[in-house]
Amino acid sequence: MNYYFLPGTGIFGGIKVGFQFAGMLSGLGVPIVVATPDGRAATWFSSTVPVMSQAEALRRITADDVILFSLPHDYAALKATGAKLVLHCQGTDPLIDPILADDRVVLLSCWEQAAQYMRERAGRSSIDVGISISQTFFYDGRPKLMGDVAYMSRRGAAIAEATMRRCADLHFTAIDGASEREAAAAMMRCGYFLGTAAGEWFGLPSLEAMAAGCIVVSVPVVGGVEYLVDGTTAVVADPAGIPDALAALAVNAGASRRARLRDAGHAIAYRYSPQRQLSRLRTLLATDLRPVLSWT
Repeated sequence: MNYYFLPGTGIFGGIKVGFQFAGMLSGLGVPIVVATPDGRAATWFSSTVPVMSQAEALRRITADDVILFSLPHDYAALKATGAKLVLHCQGTDPLIDPILADDRVVLLSCWEQAAQYMRERAGRSSIDVGISISQTFFYDGRPKLMGDVAYMSRRGAAIAEATMRRCADLHFTAIDGASEREAAAAMMRCGYFLGTAAGEWFGLPSLEAMAAGCIVVSVPVVGGVEYLVDGTTAVVADPAGIPDALAALAVNAGASRRARLRDAGHAIAYRYSPQRQLSRLRTLLATDLRPVLSWT
């Protein structure tokens, strides 16, 4: 059996990516269960993958099983089980370095910056399993309110507040504690998305906003250089420059520039569709991933 250990079910991108990845593997015939602290599934997005408590999983696991995980803090306890370990890397915090030094741990990457980090630190390659955004975020054609700006207040609140003062004529909608469907609805309605999570590993919300047809104004994101291309798919600025960047775009820029940014962002988001990741995984399960996972 394959077990994917996740640290909880709260509203965090890494939780959704873990459930989504396990769900895709399950749909492709891989026997897998997600192990959460209390044995409950996340309720803020849709998932059909089986779930059990971590305590129950630890009672069942043998050396013949496979454990997938992404939180580096779980490494020591999971290594003690004797099962094969697979790091589903969702960020390149140096806390993962001791894991990379263990050549018995199989490495999975979701984006190029993470793959490069692991190549440099581990001296070996990872298996690129990709990452995707839920279908619910892809723009459905509903009218946009171009004076409305969506943002997530949990990280970067000070940046958002400074931007509200600078752009007082715009209407700001905080997406805080929302379900995936509620977040998608807000992004579908708004003309802009403000990415304020400085230092985030991949910046999934900005990519979701691009899929939803928002023009994205964002701080730099470590792994997000794949899709956050300043002046082409988004406007990228240092935190102090975000208020002026949005003002220049929303107030002073021409409609043609805004349309180009929106269309390019929307187009690049399709590279991260669930269908493309499923196709990648289907190929990998016949090649590189097949010997990694348990099939019983």
